[in-house]
Amino acid sequence: MPYAVVEEKLKTIPEKYMEEVSEFLDFLLFKSKEESNKNGLDEAIEEVERGDVETFKSFADFKAAMSV
Repeated sequence: MPYAVVEEKLKTIPEKYMEEVSEFLDFLLFKSKEESNKNGLDEAIEEVERGDVETFKSFADFKAAMSV
């Protein structure tokens, strides 16, 4: 769809809905950046390697961390 058509449609939306439209556009932009061809396991491995997840040596260590 050409930008001109989108622009004309935006002009017809009541002002009270513009924030919601803006948030939806932000979501679409975020979602388009997030798309990946990697499977979930590959992503999880990368998260562990980057240190984005907390790992525990035992279940007792996990329980202790969760009880804080």
